[in-house]
Amino acid sequence: MKTILISIILFLVLVCSCIRTLPDEKLTMTRTPYYGNEIRFDGYYFQFLPSYNTFSNLIFYRDGVMMSFDYSNKIEDFYNNNKYVELVRKNKDSWGVFIVKNDTIKVQEWYPNPDYVIQYLTSNYKLKILNDTTLFIGFQNSNSATYHFKKFSPKPDSTNVFIK
Repeated sequence: MKTILISIILFLVLVCSCIRTLPDEKLTMTRTPYYGNEIRFDGYYFQFLPSYNTFSNLIFYRDGVMMSFDYSNKIEDFYNNNKYVELVRKNKDSWGVFIVKNDTIKVQEWYPNPDYVIQYLTSNYKLKILNDTTLFIGFQNSNSATYHFKKFSPKPDSTNVFIK
């Protein structure tokens, strides 16, 4: 029995040592403060993802930083769960930058490399501003999403170690 257990542990160590670590991609968009009024900053934008039974949330800050994360309950419950808030704040893939031009928000953020590599890649996408409480995103594979605004205070600040 001990031999089997030791063999399994050695096999797992060998497999885990095969995972490569590569440097994270850098954001190419510059963080730019935003002073316009096309979007709101006194809350967050959300959409419900029924296939995952989860809410996708976007929080924009005037300093040009954004936070995005998924959560299975209402955001009010998220903020009452201090451990989860800290977990999201410490994850690189929760952060990005944005620029508003006319009726479009250009976003660049990180996401984990899906190819069994320890690395964060960057993703670029655009949100269409329908009005200050509604954002729309359409994808090439015909999936689309509408984010709705909800006033909420206090929201966490944009301080993080990933975006300077």
